[in-house]
Amino acid sequence: MVVDLARDASGAWTGSLTLPGLNVKGAPLTNIGMNGDEVRFDSPEALAGRPPEPARFAARTDGSGALVGELRQAGNAAPFVLRRAGPAQVEGAKRSTPVPRGVEGRWVGRYELGGYPRNVTVDIANDGAAMPKVDFVIVGKATTPLPIDFVAEQEGMLRIESAAYGITFEGRIREGRIEGTFEQGPFELPLTLRRPS
Repeated sequence: MVVDLARDASGAWTGSLTLPGLNVKGAPLTNIGMNGDEVRFDSPEALAGRPPEPARFAARTDGSGALVGELRQAGNAAPFVLRRAGPAQVEGAKRSTPVPRGVEGRWVGRYELGGYPRNVTVDIANDGAAMPKVDFVIVGKATTPLPIDFVAEQEGMLRIESAAYGITFEGRIREGRIEGTFEQGPFELPLTLRRPS
């Protein structure tokens, strides 16, 4: 676990979390608080669990300058120790971008995980200069609408992320379809989205 903490230009604390073993890099920290030798912060995305619930970190400095504390989430607790390794390198938050007009609208697709088929419906609409509005719904044994927090298109590649569920879809935009990969944790599955007939 790598935690970067620093003050921004206004003097407010900012931070990010990296978990190499879980493929998490630069997840933003929130509710950062310092009080004497105590520090607290939350990670609403990196360890969000199912259903989403932020991970809460609380620590204090020991005599050697290390941060010794505890991570709490969903009734579970785990101890941790952090040692200074260099200057902070806080990752800036990724910003979503509008998508091309031809990508707006409804897309449907299907993939299989664990022997069970899942149907996917994705509705995309630009919302002015803000992040595009994306409704990403997976229907399998249950219907799961995903909270989407990042959408971007660059050079014909569309990327959609749901940090709370650890899900990413990335695909190349082609005539009438988006050919890509659906990633959830260690699983990578082919998924092609098409316009509904």
